[in-house]
Amino acid sequence: MPALVWSFRPDRTPRPRTAAEIPTTSDESRALAKELKRRGFAFVGPTTAFALMEAVGIVDTHLLDSHRRGTSGVWRPDGRPVHDV
Repeated sequence: MPALVWSFRPDRTPRPRTAAEIPTTSDESRALAKELKRRGFAFVGPTTAFALMEAVGIVDTHLLDSHRRGTSGVWRPDGRPVHDV
C-alpha cells in the first residue's frame, strides 16, 4: 500500500502564501482516489486522498513562511523534492 500511495507524489508540492491558497485536492489526489476505488475502497474521494497525502508528507501544504515548511525531509521549502523517485 505505501508504494501505491507514494506513486502519486507530484513533481512539485504546493507553495501557498496564505491559508486561502492551500489546496484541498490535486490532479494526483483525484487519480489516487480513483485508483483506490478501483481496488475496492469506498468513501474515498479526492479531498480525503489529498488529506492522506498531506498527512504522510507526499505534499507539503505548510505556508511558505511557516517554520514547519520543508521539515518532512521530502520537500525543500521551494517546493522541489529532496530526492527524485
